[in-house]
Amino acid sequence: MATTTPTGNNSSFPPLRNHARESSSPYVQRHGDTPVAWQLLDAKTLDRAVKENKPIFMHIGFLADHHCRLTTQDSFSHPLVAAFLNHSFIPIVVDREERPDLDTIYQNYSEAVNATGGWPLNLFLTPDLYPIFGETYWPGPGTEHSIAAAAALADDHGGDGEEACIDFLALSKKIHNVWEEQEERCRREAFEMLSKLQDFAQEGTFSSTTAATVTRELFLPERDANSGEADVDLDQVEEALDRITQMFDPAEYGFGTPKFPNPARLSFLLRLAQFSDEVKDVVGEKEVENATNMALGTLRRIRDGGLHDHVGAGFMRFSITRDWSVPHFEKMVGENALLLGVFLDAWLEKSGSLAPEDEFADVVFELADYLTSPLIHREDGGFVTSEAADSFYRRGDRHMREGAYYLWTRREFDHVVGSGASDGQHASLVAAAYWNVLEHGNVPRDQDPHDEFINQNVLRAVKDVHEVSKQFGIPVSEAQRILASARDNLRSHREKERVRPGRDEKVVVNINGMVIAALARTAAAVCSVDAERSAKYLNAAKKAAAFVKQNLWVAAENTAEKALRRFFFHEPSDTPAFADDYAFLIEGLLGLYESTLEREWLDWAKELQDTQTRLFYDSISQGELPSPRRAYSGGFYSTEEQTLSHTILRLKSGMDKSQPSTNAVSASNLFVLGTLLGDATYIHQAKETIFAFEAEILQYPWLFVSLLSGVVTVRLGVKQVRVSADDEEKLRQHYTTPRAEARALILVVEPEPRPEPEPELDPPLKSELEHQTEEHMLEFESKLRSELETIAPDVQGAKAEEGPAPAKAEEKGSEVKASDPVTEIAPEGKEFVEAADKVESTGEQPTAAELPEQTPVEVLDQKDGPGRATI
Repeated sequence: MATTTPTGNNSSFPPLRNHARESSSPYVQRHGDTPVAWQLLDAKTLDRAVKENKPIFMHIGFLADHHCRLTTQDSFSHPLVAAFLNHSFIPIVVDREERPDLDTIYQNYSEAVNATGGWPLNLFLTPDLYPIFGETYWPGPGTEHSIAAAAALADDHGGDGEEACIDFLALSKKIHNVWEEQEERCRREAFEMLSKLQDFAQEGTFSSTTAATVTRELFLPERDANSGEADVDLDQVEEALDRITQMFDPAEYGFGTPKFPNPARLSFLLRLAQFSDEVKDVVGEKEVENATNMALGTLRRIRDGGLHDHVGAGFMRFSITRDWSVPHFEKMVGENALLLGVFLDAWLEKSGSLAPEDEFADVVFELADYLTSPLIHREDGGFVTSEAADSFYRRGDRHMREGAYYLWTRREFDHVVGSGASDGQHASLVAAAYWNVLEHGNVPRDQDPHDEFINQNVLRAVKDVHEVSKQFGIPVSEAQRILASARDNLRSHREKERVRPGRDEKVVVNINGMVIAALARTAAAVCSVDAERSAKYLNAAKKAAAFVKQNLWVAAENTAEKALRRFFFHEPSDTPAFADDYAFLIEGLLGLYESTLEREWLDWAKELQDTQTRLFYDSISQGELPSPRRAYSGGFYSTEEQTLSHTILRLKSGMDKSQPSTNAVSASNLFVLGTLLGDATYIHQAKETIFAFEAEILQYPWLFVSLLSGVVTVRLGVKQVRVSADDEEKLRQHYTTPRAEARALILVVEPEPRPEPEPELDPPLKSELEHQTEEHMLEFESKLRSELETIAPDVQGAKAEEGPAPAKAEEKGSEVKASDPVTEIAPEGKEFVEAADKVESTGEQPTAAELPEQTPVEVLDQKDGPGRATI
């Protein structure tokens, strides 16, 4: 374990040692084997940095990333790098999936300074966390990457390359020298940069005055909600689509390079066709049709391109090439869950009645099967976070390679595909033509500067099965058989001979919420197509929700109030959950309620929503002075108000990135909860949340497309679908409708049927029956009077012998007096009441001797209570 002696201004601290193993994050724990004396980000570490006046080196990364692993291998495991970091800095390692708040702040810094961001993010900070300098990947000293980088710089700028060397150690030394020689300047510029970041972080706070006004106007009973003073409206939907159309790549589909799937944007494009005519009138019918085509075309490229694991299942994170051909090979579970929702919408969009052979149906089932497989779905119920990009090519190898599990040489491909086939060479030719497998590899040379992919092929479908059928003169069915057999052979070989990439097995709440939502909705939609798979998906979603509730929904220290923890890895993390954890989990629970109609999921969703509001909501208050940590403008902050350092900015997320924004998801949740529970407070809060970002939406609507769906809901209302639990056809129609604005499935409970009235009798017959009834009553009364006259003398004689009954003493606390007629009870009645009281007090039935011989009552046990008598 690494240790080092401090040499700063204060030597009272013990030597630094590596604390990475003490973290609950598997990514941080990985660094426990390196010689760097890693510290955890806590008050103790920051206090030491300040007292020693040593700058901080902070590394932010995640387990699945290729360049994060390279940095650990080539730099942090290098003895010279480790020695220098330990001597000159306080080194801190952070898992970006554990601390997304820090990652967002410093990614904003990197993008502002370097015009780029990503992982790993390597930062040099002042002792109080102000940024001095930071970038993404730096190669380790003496590695092929650093030598190649130095040579490239020498060619560009002249010189022998030594001065141009930009490896990790050289950069660390330069930063340290600047700090030693110009500390005051470093602090001043770092402070100025954080001030600029603070301005950048004002998202969701510019509309404070407008939000308060809008809220006041929208909820006055005499006012129509549409008469509020907010400027954001359906026009911004049209503006967003115009800009997205300009950004669209008409040749290769998608947006920009590198190419990210961007599920939120694709979902927005598909939703336009599902919005009401009022929205389409604003946007335009042709424009809506074009939006659908952009989304479907992009989804086809994602399905057919290099992002797709054609042999197994799932999608990689993004493509480094414009044509979707070369991926970053890590698979992120959350992004795959979001893509499942978009592919499901695409299937529902194109199909009137669902069938397994529909376009996109195979992708939906493949993704849902992948997410519910033992690889992703843990035995205890939670879903893991990711699969890594790097792995060993063969068992026994000493060095990992990027994409080793997914790449093929033409020679190996032909051998595996052709084995066992009657015409192996023909089968391999057909499969190679379909997946673009070439003799010298299909990775462009300019995308392989370090010669890591020489002769390697990324599988991607460049032809459809009909084109392959035509090219080789074989029936379509034969081409389909060959491709299915080839896929099975490749999968079998890969699982047997290669080492599967490692997984990040921590169960993160927001990721699990995304998977729960996607699986619950998919299960309901495909029930009529494949009931067995539907049940599997739904059970997996319910099991994950139960796991999170049992393990991560815990009472806070010294309080009975419950709150979520961020993740679970062997035990709950110490890190509290963020606003996005609540938002995506609530969305998942609402999906479970809609799919199962089980009240427990709705009740927990409400409980979580109230907690999210308590911890993160920026309540509107006109009399309060805004501050950097509370603007009183509506919307949800990503973090709680209290934090480790004032340098850690408190941000609001309204902009969509790889995931829909926290505030957009939260607003949708609030709309649905308010409608289901009949609580206008939630609707009120949803509108406040949307209008908190009014200024940003008006200026950059294409960056806030998920919030724009909320704008549609504000203007047109929540779509309510009322249905009884046994109305299977109406439920099926609801479940197979693509997403649009917020919608709520309201369960209608049928009232108990009233007994049908007896049929009206014929008037003559009715008169005859009434006459007979009257005669019977007169006869009965006559008999009863005769019997009473017979026994009356005996009763009167008995009373005369006994004398008058004593007046009953007035009981304490009773309003009944001795003179009240009800207290003059005949002896037989007294004995009966005494017997009844005995039953009530002891539970014992009276004997025959205890009851009067002639009793004017009947005992009706259990009618008015156990053993109670009715007189």
